Amino acid sequence: MGRRRSGKARFSWRRALRIGTISLVAAASASVASGTGSVFDPSPGVNLRNGWRIFMYGVTAQGRIVQNSHGMEGIGCAMCHGEDGRGGSLHGMFAPNITFAFLSDPRGYRDQRGRWRPAYNEESVKAAIVAGIDAGGNPLDPEMPRWTGLTAKDLEDLIGYLKRLGPPTGEQRFGAEGI
Repeated sequence: MGRRRSGKARFSWRRALRIGTISLVAAASASVASGTGSVFDPSPGVNLRNGWRIFMYGVTAQGRIVQNSHGMEGIGCAMCHGEDGRGGSLHGMFAPNITFAFLSDPRGYRDQRGRWRPAYNEESVKAAIVAGIDAGGNPLDPEMPRWTGLTAKDLEDLIGYLKRLGPPTGEQRFGAEGI
């Protein structure tokens, strides 16, 4: 005859399953918070904390100031493009949307001057950040700093962070406490 489980054994099994699920979620959250996880970022090894600090302050997670063509210190992309990366106007200057979802839109984009550019990919975003060249090979506005002090890893981390800005549903937002 088959053995029947007692109520206590069923409770223990369910409890173990719940604890295991909670532990898995906590571990995944910790890896994302440390910038090493891939739960929210499809690129393994992207350090979202480093990308966020560069974006917000122009300083790496290790405290290194990122050099740029304008000699600014403690100023990152957010100064002009906003904390959400969606751009706007700053002192009469137009700062475009730099969320990766917007930049990589396959339809491309026509700016307020009427100049069209194709969709960006990761490599053309790097060229825009470092050399000031858009996806169509056109020079960006001279007001856009050329961020010359970024390592290859810093660029990967920054692009990983740009991918988190402005998701279509608007559900995921990062700030100092979320990374």
